[in-house]
Amino acid sequence: MRSLRYVIVDVFTTTPLEGNPLAVFTGGDGLSDATMQALARETNLSETTFLQRAEDGGTARLRIFTPTEELPFAGHPVLGSAWVIARATPIHTIGFETGMGLIPVEIEREGGTLIGARMTQPDPLIGPADVDVEALGRALGTPLIGEPMRAANGITHLLCPVADVSAAKPNMSALAEFEAHTIYIWSPPQGDEMRTRMFSPLDGINEDPATGSAAGALGVHLLESGVIEPGRVYMRQGVEMLRPSLIEVDVAPGQAPRVGGSCAVVARGEFQL
Repeated sequence: MRSLRYVIVDVFTTTPLEGNPLAVFTGGDGLSDATMQALARETNLSETTFLQRAEDGGTARLRIFTPTEELPFAGHPVLGSAWVIARATPIHTIGFETGMGLIPVEIEREGGTLIGARMTQPDPLIGPADVDVEALGRALGTPLIGEPMRAANGITHLLCPVADVSAAKPNMSALAEFEAHTIYIWSPPQGDEMRTRMFSPLDGINEDPATGSAAGALGVHLLESGVIEPGRVYMRQGVEMLRPSLIEVDVAPGQAPRVGGSCAVVARGEFQL
């Protein structure tokens, strides 16, 4: 029998039971792909991660699973996994070996207290979505106020501008026809803050409280289209789910997005296999 320890972290929040929950297995070496996938089904969170020994100069290898598949990259799993490591050791930079290469994470401390972490994400590829905008609006339950864009940074995102994200009443089966990992809707920024929501019918996730990978891609798109200036934008997500999250996105011309925030560790346990 093998004991597998895990930590539950609420990501993109400082408040327990808010943000996006993540299961982090701290001793993932030697686990088969099938076992990791089964454990991700068992936790039934949007993502579950497994920390393994580094193979190519990083701090650790990071495997990321939804309940249905492995992902090469995702935002809140990177941040939450870094948080678990940073709580255990006074490290200042973490390099995760992922399916999208090495993802660096800067650890932020204040007087020795862990206060934040910030990842440099893969630079997204962004282009026209080439979809039926009216049909997409019907599937979302609210019309779009501009052209949707398709972005890819290891997973695919459909970035959809709407007047009010809270007005959306998504039809999941209809949204699945648009073949993106995330349907990420956003309302125009008010100052340096904006509201977002994410739906992921392809992964069996009706709604996600915080989606760091989509937030980084959206930040680049908004900068390139002149909606925001270089600097930091705060994306609030998860409000409709009663799991409010705050995602900090730093963007600058010609640079990959940096996405960060805080986390709260809420549980520890072990599986006996």
